[in-house]
Amino acid sequence: MPLEFSEKAHQQIDRLLARYPNRQATLLGVLYVAQDEFGFLSDEALELVSRTLDLPLSHVFGVATFYTLFLRQPPARYPLHVCTNLGCTLRGGHDVLRYLEKRLGIAPGQTTPDGLFSLSEEDGLGGCAHAPTMTCGPHHYVSLTPEKVDRIVRDLRRQASEAGPHHPSAQLASAQGVSTLPDCGSAGSGYRETPGLKIVTKNFGVRDIQKLEVYRTKGGWEAFEKALGMGREKLVEEVRKSNLRGRGGAGFPAGVKWGFLPKDAQRVYLVCNGDESEPGTFKDRVLLGSDPHLLIEGVTISAFALGCTHAFIYIRGELRREATIVQTAIDEAYAAGWLGKEQPSANGSFKLDITVHLGAGAYICGEETAMLESIEGKRGWPRNKPPFPAVKGLFGQPTVINNVETLMNVPDIVRNGGDWFAKAGMGKSGGTRLLCVSGHVKQPGVYELPMGISFRELIYDVCGGLPRGRALRGVIPGGSSMPPLDASEIDVPIEFDALTTDPRIKDVEVKPGVPFEMGSGRRLKTMAGSGGVVVFDERTDVVGLCARIMRFYAHESCGQCTPCREGTGWLARVCTRLAEGEGRPGDINLLADVANGIAGNSICALGDAAAWPMLGFLTKFRADFEDRLPKAAKPS
Repeated sequence: MPLEFSEKAHQQIDRLLARYPNRQATLLGVLYVAQDEFGFLSDEALELVSRTLDLPLSHVFGVATFYTLFLRQPPARYPLHVCTNLGCTLRGGHDVLRYLEKRLGIAPGQTTPDGLFSLSEEDGLGGCAHAPTMTCGPHHYVSLTPEKVDRIVRDLRRQASEAGPHHPSAQLASAQGVSTLPDCGSAGSGYRETPGLKIVTKNFGVRDIQKLEVYRTKGGWEAFEKALGMGREKLVEEVRKSNLRGRGGAGFPAGVKWGFLPKDAQRVYLVCNGDESEPGTFKDRVLLGSDPHLLIEGVTISAFALGCTHAFIYIRGELRREATIVQTAIDEAYAAGWLGKEQPSANGSFKLDITVHLGAGAYICGEETAMLESIEGKRGWPRNKPPFPAVKGLFGQPTVINNVETLMNVPDIVRNGGDWFAKAGMGKSGGTRLLCVSGHVKQPGVYELPMGISFRELIYDVCGGLPRGRALRGVIPGGSSMPPLDASEIDVPIEFDALTTDPRIKDVEVKPGVPFEMGSGRRLKTMAGSGGVVVFDERTDVVGLCARIMRFYAHESCGQCTPCREGTGWLARVCTRLAEGEGRPGDINLLADVANGIAGNSICALGDAAAWPMLGFLTKFRADFEDRLPKAAKPS
């Protein structure tokens, strides 16, 4: 008998079809429906999706096999996903993985003979403030030790024996006595309060702030009402005056980006980028779950300014809990008439619809054009530019893409004025900055801090210094794609322009004495990136840390262009063999040459994201790499 969807699944699919302009765009959502319904995406399930959406089976297969969260084989009852990237590896993530390998008798990618457990090595689960972490079904275990791992395994085995053969993992109880990632907005969620101005975290700690009625008591939606009266041109000008810069990585001025839209555009889309996948970055998870109505109001104001009537919030697939919180808040906004209802404004009637689009496990979809492809129901392959999204973006229409934190600043800019926001910042960077700190600090977490704070102040005054008084070795300043700083460079402000120009930061080099050229006479120091600050101490295996970063980018390369597809693989292999003591003569120069060949030669910035930190580590910590060479190959 052919596979068929249940009535409940058909209702879910009908709701998806009502939210998108064409059937193909619903594909990721329908694949999720199928996977939730049948447990995995068998050939029969893919054929059913193909028939349901009237899409070629080859296209459905290509999309389903591109994203890592779509399962093509029946999963183990208890899939254990251990994070080993950056924050977790610095705090024992690999130790947890090795202990589980020994405890279960399997390697990553394998399943125990009884089908009870599978094991995988993951890249960033968003719990860096509580490292090391592991997920199993809906549960996110934190601050793991071998003793806690034993308790989890014992408890899951007990649950399996008590529940019988058909107990779904989604209903499993949390292991007793082992902490799980706290709800966003609650104590211990990863956010840490500090003195000073608060903008995007101002409502953190307010009980039930995720509910619209509570958000309204804190002035919620008043900025939107003010914006309607200001009109679009005035609103865009205030954002431009505010010096609000994109908080997702590039730091591009938001008001300038908004101004790129064609004046005669008939239809405009706004996309909120919540695909937080950069290792070392975990602020958006906290923002999405802690104050969803502030984000929704920010999206709505921005959509009005742009003349957009349909906005999308793209949320990383691993953040399903946070996506549910945001969707619930959107449903409340619809019920209250803020969304889906005509609003009078200085520019005439305005109505906005918002759709939450869940990603499915692909770092590349954080790149803006890959994200647009994903929303359109395709593989997340970046597009060639030009044309840029502001001219031809989502569904072929002019589109603006802004990050979660960026849009959550907009209501306060409207409420207090662009000049106020600009003065709260530093130089050409307005407002405050959300920094997520992980690795070797006493108090890791998410902090909202002044734009001009230095790394030294952040590490020693805010985060309490390094454990056991150990010496600092280095800092990754803005997520894994940024060149690191060594311990002598931490007195610079954590501000966009300072990190690219401050003379106290050494230039990244291709080889000693030869600076890396970015073009137009620009040299690379580092960048503020996504705000993911990773601190590592004197005990750190720097080459091993760099190798882990390279393996991440090799895994996440979409494979579309040759420099990135081949180059990231070479960086991962060569750096890993150095880290494992199997380096060969010429390996250091080979790493530099490959990285230099990738940089600036890929379709999107993922090539640079691998090349820049590789060259940065070689520049700042070259002696560590030389120490891994055979004696005969070491420089005299």
